Amino acid sequence: MRTKTLVIALVLLLAIAVPMTFATGIGAAFGLQPVGGLPGSDVMLSLKVNQLPFLMGIGFNLGEQQSTFGFTGDWWIVNQNLFSFINYYLGPGFYIGYGTDLTLGGRLPIGLNVYPVKNFELFLEVAPTLAVGLGDTVTFPVFGVQGAFGLRFWF
Repeated sequence: MRTKTLVIALVLLLAIAVPMTFATGIGAAFGLQPVGGLPGSDVMLSLKVNQLPFLMGIGFNLGEQQSTFGFTGDWWIVNQNLFSFINYYLGPGFYIGYGTDLTLGGRLPIGLNVYPVKNFELFLEVAPTLAVGLGDTVTFPVFGVQGAFGLRFWF
């Protein structure tokens, strides 16, 4: 439990320290369960730094019986206008998920983001995944799909 708390604290420190130096989008991502949800927790804090094509998501549940943790990091190679105020993005990423077992994997988010008003972003994404499951046994390959929708406010 002490190691989990230390890892969560370090990730939160990184997630707070890096965005403070740039224009930042902060919001929430919510897992789409029929598609596959998000790793570890179906609600994540979403952080995007405007000057970098890198996006982070972090979420966790701490309980007496079970704790879960999820972290995503995506590098948007493409982020272009599709039409009007609707953009699309895609690029490689990774994720860490912990529930009953630890899962480490890669993902390819493909998404749409819209800016209906200045400094407010809505997004929808689907990300095919390939991972390794680390539990009582090591499982590879673990194929899956993650899906999320959410919002970000830009500061």
